[in-house]
Amino acid sequence: MSAAPFWTLRRLHAALELGVADDRPIRAICTDTRAVQPGDCFLALVGATFDAHDFLAEAVAKGAAVVIVNDGQRASGLGVPALVVDNTLHALGALARYKRRAWGGPVVAVGGSNGKTSTKELIRGALSARLSVHGTAGNLNNQIGVPLTLLAIPDGTDVAVIEVGTNEPGEIALLRAIAEPNIVVVTAIQEEHLEGFGDLAGVLDEEASLCDGAATAIVPAAETDLLREARARVIPTGRVITVGIGEGDLAAGAHGLHADGRGWMEVHGTRVEVPLRGAHNMRNALLAVAVAAECGLSPDDAAGGIAGIDVDRVPSMRSSVVPLGAALLVNDAYNANPGSARAAIALLGDVAGGRPRVIVLGTMRELGAAAERSHREIAEAAIASGAAVVAGIGDFARALDGGGARSTVTVTAPDVDELWPLLQPVLPQNAAILLKASRGVRLERLVPYLTDWSASPGNR
Repeated sequence: MSAAPFWTLRRLHAALELGVADDRPIRAICTDTRAVQPGDCFLALVGATFDAHDFLAEAVAKGAAVVIVNDGQRASGLGVPALVVDNTLHALGALARYKRRAWGGPVVAVGGSNGKTSTKELIRGALSARLSVHGTAGNLNNQIGVPLTLLAIPDGTDVAVIEVGTNEPGEIALLRAIAEPNIVVVTAIQEEHLEGFGDLAGVLDEEASLCDGAATAIVPAAETDLLREARARVIPTGRVITVGIGEGDLAAGAHGLHADGRGWMEVHGTRVEVPLRGAHNMRNALLAVAVAAECGLSPDDAAGGIAGIDVDRVPSMRSSVVPLGAALLVNDAYNANPGSARAAIALLGDVAGGRPRVIVLGTMRELGAAAERSHREIAEAAIASGAAVVAGIGDFARALDGGGARSTVTVTAPDVDELWPLLQPVLPQNAAILLKASRGVRLERLVPYLTDWSASPGNR
């Protein structure tokens, strides 16, 4: 016999502070007409390019038993109760907070400029060794994704791991108020979304706000400004736990990288194998071990869970290392800011072995007034890394023009299609090639060119 649904019309009214209603059951909260089932509550979101109020009749035809709208006129005549609110996006958050409080279990919130999704998956893996864990799917970390994740917490869940992201001031505070986390993790403070935050101090203020009112905050020991902010923001009886390679409350002693870029480290006598590549993911794994300890798991438990994570949960084109004939491709084209670009250049050096290195860079977006300086600094870092070839499109074309050490070939073009004819002739047959750019650049368009090139007789 199936359990009764959590939602009722009375609970919807209570969550939205709309007064008293009857106890008719509501199967689930739904925001997509394609997924509506009989007995659902359909919540009509409004975005920059869509308005779900246009589909109210379709939702009811599919069986929606109640609708939540911010325009009562458009819900008239539907034949089902219409709950009218000022803002349906905020209503979604209110429903999620109500469900989170009713569930009552511990929530771990993961924020920061870089590495949120990877860290969230490492935490999920570490905790799954002993606990039933519910977590954010992919990187659905915004004002829609966080509430939907909380609304989907299954019965019997021991702990929820929620990723929170931001691209405008105040968003972290809003998401924190919805999720009400018991433990917060902030991975890093780097230049990101500077069009909204202005400068690094603005980023710090936004990301550190996740720690406001927290009982436990876990941060990298090397992030001294973040550490200061976290200590000032947790509750008076709260704790701030630091992690790091060779430093912090939870410190890794011996550590290293395998030839494929995957890390290993010793933590309290336990060897932790990290299935994600790059030195930065050893730090992220330490954050996961610290969270596991706060939830009562031993380092052995956490290490076993981390080693067994499903790496397919991490979105593609994030530190992906794949052979291309005699060459090697490091596809990190999912997104980029200055901090993640430096980490990607370091990862290329870690996995290249004796191969000549080729770095292909595309524009890092949303850096505001810092864009020109940031692109120039990363271009200089790429050249200083000893790469044989550094190529750039978009803002990196401007940053690289006229630059380059004698031992480094620089190639620039407006976009991928114009770059390839210039890049192909200077590619060493056995190169280790890095692709790094913001998501909107779609630098992965270079992959088919590289794949065909790698299959040519000289590269097999």
